[in-house]
Formats: sequence, structure tokens, C-alpha cells
Amino acid sequence: MKNILLMEGSSQPARERAAHLGQETTAEVYVRALLAENPNLQIDVLYGADEGAQPPRSPENYAGFVISGSALHAYDNEPDVTRQIDWVRRVADAGLPILGSCWGLQICAVAGGGAIERNDAHAEMGFARKIVPTTDGLGHPLLTDRASAFDAPCIHYDHVSRLPEGSVLLASNSRCPVQAAVIPLGRSIAWGVQYHPEFDLPHLAEIYEGYGDDMVGGQFFDTRNMLDSHIADLRIAAEAAVDAPVVWRLGIDTDILDGSIRRTELRNWLRHLGE
Repeated sequence: MKNILLMEGSSQPARERAAHLGQETTAEVYVRALLAENPNLQIDVLYGADEGAQPPRSPENYAGFVISGSALHAYDNEPDVTRQIDWVRRVADAGLPILGSCWGLQICAVAGGGAIERNDAHAEMGFARKIVPTTDGLGHPLLTDRASAFDAPCIHYDHVSRLPEGSVLLASNSRCPVQAAVIPLGRSIAWGVQYHPEFDLPHLAEIYEGYGDDMVGGQFFDTRNMLDSHIADLRIAAEAAVDAPVVWRLGIDTDILDGSIRRTELRNWLRHLGE
């Protein structure tokens, strides 16, 4: 049995909001996805944004460190952010292998000396389309079994604008130049993706419901009715066959619908740990 330390990227108010809405936290979603790949994992959750938070064990006693998504911004100089960056550096100095999704990729980049910027014009809401591995990505174990172009669940306005020195870009698409990368940190190497291999369609629907007002009237949905229709489609598609009309309407395929394909990077990282 491997012990994994998972850092919840959300601050306490965001977690309380999710609980009030009856939704999963980002850590709960990630735990569920990791256990789908290996039910024998022992996963401890660290609430890294919280003052004084400590894991049950010291970092040296874990096989790896995972960082979930978050609605925070890695470029903000506030305690909820800087505490998590400090945790990344601490576990990297302990030599733990690191895996980060979205926020996780971004704070690893900051911890290594890179930069994050907001880019509303190139935000990705729901899915990152046509992610293409680079030449380095095609040969890297993080993307083993990925197609030459694929889609993935993805929600972000911020993106990595500069990778730290020594990083390797593994995948890009037309909206976001850094979709996957490896970043040297301390005595470790972080594997990071801008998309969310841990997400599924019901969780995307929850996010739309929780933050829907921010998406109406802008670049994503003209009206609340359009958003509500999209949420309904997401929930129906979660149980639909790949050739169902709702699946065609959403423009998705097995790389979104099939959990095993969707979680490819999680499985590859666990293999990297010597699962």
C-alpha cells in the first residue's frame, strides 16, 4: 500500500461553499479518481491554504505528492496562495514525486521561478480541445497511451506564461501553450497538466452550477437558459453511449467519456511511483 499526500488547493471559504451546495471539494474529486486507478492507496489530505495545516505524517513518509485544482490565483501574494507554494517547495526538498492539475501545475511553476498570467481571451471552460504532445511529450511516461491529439476536462482563466528554467514542455493546444510540462523542483521533478484528468462530467456540471453566474453574459453563455441546457447535457452525457445525440452536441468522445482514458495521466504517474 502506498501513502499519497494530496494537497487540497481550495481555501476554507471555497470548501465551505462546496459543502453548502452539496458538492465535492477538489480534493474529494481527486481522491475518488486516484482510487479508481488503485483502490489500495492510502491518501491523506493536506489543506495547504489553511494556517497551521499539517499532514498526519512528515513528507518523507509519503510515496508522492498530488496537488488538486483551485479557484485561487498563483500570482496573488496572499497567505492562501503562498502557504501552498511553500508546501510545494518543502515536499520537493524532501524528494517526493509531484503531480499537479491546473492550479497544481501553476504553483509548481511559480515555486520553480516561472510565471502565471490571466488570459480571459484564451480561457478554457469545460474542455481543452485538441491537446497535442510535443516531441518530448511523445516520449515522456506522463503521456504514455495518449493519442496524437486529445481532449480533456479543463477549466481555467490563468495559464503558465513562463516555465521555470530546466522545464520540459510536453503538450500544448491552440488556446494554451503549456498544457503539460515537467518542472525541476528541489530534489524532485513535478509532472503537471493544465487540464483535469481527475474530473468527470457530473463534477463539471457541479462547477457550472456553482459558478454559473460568472459565465453568463460573457464569452461562454449568452443567457442562463443556455447555461442550464448545457448543464443538463453534461449530466445526460455522463450516462450516454458514445454515439448518443447529446454526446455529438457537446462535441466529445471517448477521451472524455471513458474514465480509464480520461485518467491516463493519473495512472501513468502512479506507475512512475512503482505501483
